[in-house]
Amino acid sequence: MIAFRTPVEGVLVAPVVRPGVAENAGLSYAPALSFPRHATAQQVIDTLRQMRPDADSASYLFVTGEAGRLLGTLSLHQLVVAAPETRVEQLMNPNIVALPEDLSTEEQARMLSDSGFSALPVVDAAGRLVGALDAGDLLDAVEEEATEDMYLLAGVDKDEEVSRPIQRAARDRVFWLTINLATAFLAASVVSGFQDVIAHAAVLAAFMPIVAGQGGNAGTQTLTFIVRSLALGEVRMANAGKILLRELTIGICNGVCIGLLVGVLGWLWKGIPALGIVVGVAMLGNLILASLAGVLVPLTLKVLRIDPALASSIFVTTVTDVCGFFIFLSLGMLALQMGYL
Repeated sequence: MIAFRTPVEGVLVAPVVRPGVAENAGLSYAPALSFPRHATAQQVIDTLRQMRPDADSASYLFVTGEAGRLLGTLSLHQLVVAAPETRVEQLMNPNIVALPEDLSTEEQARMLSDSGFSALPVVDAAGRLVGALDAGDLLDAVEEEATEDMYLLAGVDKDEEVSRPIQRAARDRVFWLTINLATAFLAASVVSGFQDVIAHAAVLAAFMPIVAGQGGNAGTQTLTFIVRSLALGEVRMANAGKILLRELTIGICNGVCIGLLVGVLGWLWKGIPALGIVVGVAMLGNLILASLAGVLVPLTLKVLRIDPALASSIFVTTVTDVCGFFIFLSLGMLALQMGYL
């Protein structure tokens, strides 16, 4: 902390440069140059001349009260045109848009974007000024977190680079591959329960990866949208029901379209009408479940205070594989028992 004290006519002017460091993403706040409310315009100008701050710091001047609480913002233009003895509390703009320091980087980015300003002050829980945050620094932080989320969704360490040693990269990736292997065995156990059905209607095996794969793709689409929206603060518990209904509707629409398409193609390919119905209905059901899982899994992890980007993809893929196989093979068994296959 750097303090400059310039007594002028018995009034102590103590502007303070607060370098502040954010708690999220290692984001550093820009220095915030603040002045006490009782300082005059001339005192502030004289102090700025003595300090010789850089252009960025001088662009954001703030007025503080007792205990460093932020009261308003001040512009250089106001200081220059004001009478020398005018107090800064008379010149300041009290309509403050301030960023709480405990907000996530994405939430701070949303507030800064909505404000229309190129920078905003940052305050602690008590309303004390701790720094300033400009769009350039915040953009870099948001890009870093977006990259991290992308890596996490793919099960890759956020710090991985091309130059990283092969052994270390392999060690970091093998954990998530092991988790995926466990979920794959879960899906395999479902298939093993229908061995007799597959033995009597081997044609079903050709469509199993289609049903599961399309469900996984649909779930990933929904999941990516929800994880991003959670990060930006667009999806909250207050509107979760509305978002769930929206994605469910999309899942039904896509399920009907893709289900009809794959059903007709299956019928034409194998010449078995019942097979087309089984594949089409299974596809519809799996795409609906994929939409539900893509919303509910990240929301549940968010409630449990687990990063939704960290483990959502594993759970969503498990749901679409297990449920897709179960629905498809159950319908196939029913059609087989009725003599249609």
